[in-house]
Order: sequence, then structure tokens, then C-alpha cells
Amino acid sequence: MKEFFKKILKSIKLFFKGNNMSYDFTNVKVKQLEEKINLKETAINDGKNNLPRSSSETFSNCENEAIVSADEFRNSQISKAVEYLNSIKGKIIDSTAKLGQKHFYIDEFKNRIEQTLTAAESKLSNLKSAYTTQNNEVRNFKLENKLNREPKSPSTFNIIIAMSIIAILFYIELKVNGNLLAPAMASGQKEGMAIAAAVAGLNVFVSFAVGFYALKNFHHVQSIRKNISKFGLSIYLLFIFYLNWSLGAYRAIHETTGENLIDAIMGNSNSPSEAIVGSPALPWTVDLTFTSLILVFVGIGFALASLIDGYLFNDPYPGYGSVGKDRNDNQKEINRMREHLSSEVTTLFKNEIRKTGENRDAIINNTLRKNWVSSITSLENTFEGYRRFSEQLSFALDHTIGEYRTINSMYRTESEPKYWKDENGKVKTKYYELREEKRDPNAVFKDFAVLYLNKDQIEKNIEHYQNTIQNESNDFINKLNLYNDEINKRIEAIRTKYDISTI
Repeated sequence: MKEFFKKILKSIKLFFKGNNMSYDFTNVKVKQLEEKINLKETAINDGKNNLPRSSSETFSNCENEAIVSADEFRNSQISKAVEYLNSIKGKIIDSTAKLGQKHFYIDEFKNRIEQTLTAAESKLSNLKSAYTTQNNEVRNFKLENKLNREPKSPSTFNIIIAMSIIAILFYIELKVNGNLLAPAMASGQKEGMAIAAAVAGLNVFVSFAVGFYALKNFHHVQSIRKNISKFGLSIYLLFIFYLNWSLGAYRAIHETTGENLIDAIMGNSNSPSEAIVGSPALPWTVDLTFTSLILVFVGIGFALASLIDGYLFNDPYPGYGSVGKDRNDNQKEINRMREHLSSEVTTLFKNEIRKTGENRDAIINNTLRKNWVSSITSLENTFEGYRRFSEQLSFALDHTIGEYRTINSMYRTESEPKYWKDENGKVKTKYYELREEKRDPNAVFKDFAVLYLNKDQIEKNIEHYQNTIQNESNDFINKLNLYNDEINKRIEAIRTKYDISTI
């Protein structure tokens, strides 16, 4: 448990240390320094032995040991500080480089706009060329077939509606006829559905095809096509009417005699009432029941509905809708592109302005404040921390050496050593001071001194970078607005160039 709490405390310390804005130099403790060199005992012993000698001009062994110990402690702190500074050096260099470069490029955006306009104009050119050819084909078709109206080409929605009607009619007739025929079948429901599917296919799908190909020819300019279509449609209508009437007759015979449809078709019936009931091959000889009438009218009604659906699908004039479909599709696409090109480009400009603001804020908040300011401040704080640390160390050495000399002098019988006195022969009251090169962080941390800025310089640089980035983004947005005006004129020229309403 004890080890567990030690690990937690260590993690907490590392966390707070990692969030510090500088390296924290360890406080200098004079007592520890004095205990390390065994100052009091050594000073007493040296004093009793009159060491150092009165003629001595250099520090005693004890004093030198204090200086060496302090230097070792200073060097260990410097090494740890260098390790910390190395961790932020890269951030300072990278963020400084990023802040000093250009952040917004109008040429890159112009290339995107040019690509958009070039692609649009290229597509419009192809569409207009195709439209011109197709429009000439429609015009020739109108002249050849004496038409004075535009073709009615089905849209995707109209095609779906027409196909849905066919599918619904087939499904309803299949279900209704299957249920009505099932009792008249030898195999019941399965055989009834099979016969109903065949008849429904004729009534719906074939009728749709006849309406599409034959009924439309009633409008054709050529008389021969009109007459052939009328003759063919008449034959088909008689066939459909006869087929559904016969199917109703088979149902009526079954209701009267109980005979199934297959036996009636194959002539295997031995029913004595056949002459009375009538023949299914001659449906007009059979008295239809209510159920059989429903069977007849559902078949004929759905056949006529499919016939009309086929006639109305695409243009009523044969071939006219197909000739105009591609032209009309290209016309819609040309008009769509002409209408949406401006909004598409406007969206690109709006997005670019929005991204410019986001990039500006990201540069200021992340590159400048989060990376550069925090790192350069950490460097400045570390330098200032070292100055305080070196002052403490210098004071600790001065105090330690002074303490040694005070104790030593109490036990000496000879006069003080020469180096204890100043030029006037008086005992010094200032015993030791770290040399400037050991106190100056610019000399101690030479590799980082070139990056160092004091607080005033940091504040000035922050203001400079913020103003530069803000001005650059404002200038970029102004250029975008001017370029937008230029592009709007080009778009209007493109819209005019590819206006097909006058063709």
C-alpha cells in the first residue's frame, strides 16, 4: 500500500511538472551544503592547526570542496534544465517559422475557381453542340410529319408512374382472375393462377405494347401506316374481347355443370347438358353469370386501360417523343448548369472566407498562443529561474565560506590568511561570488540564447504576429471579394453565351 501511494504521488508531481511554464530549479539549501563538506568540524580542526597558513593566498581544502560541491549541484541542475529546454526548442523553431511565413494564397483558390469554370464551360459547350444537332433533328421531324408543337418526352417520374400502372393492373388482374378461375380448374388455385397470369399478360403487357406502337399511328402523316394500325388494332381488340368473353363463358359453364376448364377445352366432357348450356368456343351461346361477367369485364377493362397507358406513354405521335427526349434532357441540363453555376461559385467563395477565418483563429490560438507563446515563455521563465538559482547558489557559497572562516578564526592562534584580507589589509566581509559566466543564463545555455526573448520582447512579438496574421487575412478576404466581382462578370458572360432560348 505504501508503494502504491508513492507511485500516485510521483504521478501527480510529474503531471504538475509537465504543466509548468518553465523548468523548476531545486532550491539551494545552505545547511545541506555545510553538512556535505562537514564544515563545522573541519573549520575547528583547521583553526586549531592554523590552517590555512597566514601566508596562504588560495582557498583552503574545505572552501574548495564547498565550491566543487556547489558546482556539481549547479551542473546537475543545468543538465536537467537543458533536457527540458530541448523538449521545447523544436516547438519554438517550428512555430516561429510558421508564424513568419505567408498563410493565405489567393492563387491557389483562383486555380480552383478556374478549374470549376473551365469544367462547366467545357460541359456546356458539349451540351450546346449536342442540343443544336438534336434541335435540328426535332425541327426536321416536325416539318416531315407536319407537326406544329414541341415533343412531349416522359420524365423519369412519368416513366415510373406508367410502369407502376402496368404492374398494378397485372397484379390485380392476376389475383382477381386467379381466384375466379380456380374453382373451374382441375388443379384448383395453382392452375387458375397460371391461366390468369397468361391472360393478364396479354391483357396488360401486350395491350400496352399495342397502344404504344399501333394506337399512336392513328396520328401519323402517312395514310398507309394509319390504315395498317387501324386494321391491326381492330383485329387485336376483337381477339382480346373474344378471349375474355370465352374465359367468362368457361366460368359460367363450370358454375352450371361443374365441368372444369381443361375438359371443356380438350372436348372430354360427357355432360348431357352441353347443348342446353352452350359452347365455350362460342361464348355468345352461353348465358353468363354474375361471376363470369366480372371475369369478362375485368379482363377487357384492364386491357383497355393498358392500351390507353401505352398510348399516353411518351408523345402520342409515334417516334416524336424519342426524337425530342435527348434534346429536352440536354436543354434541362444546360439551363440547370446556367442557373446553378453562380450559386456553386458563390458557395466556393463563402466557404473560402469561412475557412480563412477558421485558419486565422487556428494560427493565433494554436500556433501563436498554444505553441509559440507557451514555449517562448517557458524559455524566458527558465532563464529567469536560473538567474535566481545562481544568486541563491552564490549566496549559499558566500555564507558557507564565511561560516568556515568565522569558526576557523575562533580557534586560530596565528593571524588570518593573506587571502582573507582585502588590498587595505582589512578582513573581507564578502567571501565569495559566482563568476558572471556562471550566473548569466545566456552564457550557460548558449544553444538556447539565440531563441531567448525577455517579457517586453515577447509582448511586442505577440502583438506583431497577431496584427500581421489579422492584416493578412483581411487583405486576403478583400482580394477574394474583388475576385468575386470579376468572376461574377465571367459567369454572366457564360450564361449569355450558352443561352439556348433563342436557338
